[in-house]
Amino acid sequence: MFCSFCNNEIPRATGLLYVKRDGTTLGFCSSKCRRNMLKLGREGRLVKWTAKQATLISDHKVVEKKESAFAKEIEAKLAEKKAKEEAEKSAAGKK
Repeated sequence: MFCSFCNNEIPRATGLLYVKRDGTTLGFCSSKCRRNMLKLGREGRLVKWTAKQATLISDHKVVEKKESAFAKEIEAKLAEKKAKEEAEKSAAGKK
């Protein structure tokens, strides 16, 4: 089970299980996470010390780097392909 606030794994038989009036359950690894979510109304993805924030930051940076490098490779391949096609057309037009 994972903490509803910070997304850390909760070891078996530890933590706190909070049941809301509508029947949904929230699992918390510590009172710090419970207080931040229920009393203070914070979101785990916006708090710097949570695992959710760390994964969002690291995923976002990695995705940007991969996309830009991947996009550059695709653009280079497309440019090569267009150059080959134009060369073939001009060679076919001269014959």
